[in-house]
Amino acid sequence: MRDMDRILYSVLLVLGFGFSPNTWSCSTDGWDNVFGSGVAGSPESVSRFSEHCAFEISDGSYTQSTRAANSHYIARFYVLDGLNGSGDVDILEAYSNDGATTALFKISLDGSQFTFDASDAGGGTGSTPSANGWNVVEIDWDSVGGTFKYWVNADAQTDAETGSVSAGAGIVEAINLGAPNGFGTQTGTLTFDAFESHNSLPVGQLLNCDAEGDQDIDINDVLAVVDEVFGVPSVLADGQPDCTSNGAVDINDALGIVDIVF
Repeated sequence: MRDMDRILYSVLLVLGFGFSPNTWSCSTDGWDNVFGSGVAGSPESVSRFSEHCAFEISDGSYTQSTRAANSHYIARFYVLDGLNGSGDVDILEAYSNDGATTALFKISLDGSQFTFDASDAGGGTGSTPSANGWNVVEIDWDSVGGTFKYWVNADAQTDAETGSVSAGAGIVEAINLGAPNGFGTQTGTLTFDAFESHNSLPVGQLLNCDAEGDQDIDINDVLAVVDEVFGVPSVLADGQPDCTSNGAVDINDALGIVDIVF
């Protein structure tokens, strides 16, 4: 596997005569396979955490990458929890073959907690509470070192892991992200954004409230949110404008940035 595999629900420029810098097309082309009726979109149709696009599902849709080939697998993604009901929804599954039939580990979400389960690889199981709105999840599965670490709403570059269980054994060959086993008794939606994987270094969090995406939070981020919320036409912010992480960019996000800056 490449040292970094950054697979986003991409924003692709629509090129051609009369091109406008505000003309965008969202795509899942960065993934090897896409199953179901999930929608890669941008506001107003689909909430996003970062940049301009995310992937929303309301059924058993999912995206798949078959680019991995490692006993050490690190990945980070954002998920917006819009589930209503009870029961686990498997949101990420790892397999030891490209055909995605021999399971290693999975992550599930039931609307109140994440469960990290490596029992299929002979490992352990752990869980931790989820937050309302956007959650960031990072995993470090190391079958040689024997640990399956996870971070939930924490930064793997700077923070201790949220939890850790035994990894079991195997080599990750394929990843499914979405709801590959369906929603079960749950209804509602799940939205995914900013998936990135490595085989050696932690990914870490994106800088929330950095609406411009320039790795700094200042008055220009307030203006970027104002342009998105009140601009005519609206100009989508390039960074992480959803400062409240509630799935909507509005005046409260601008006020949140003001509190940080001043």
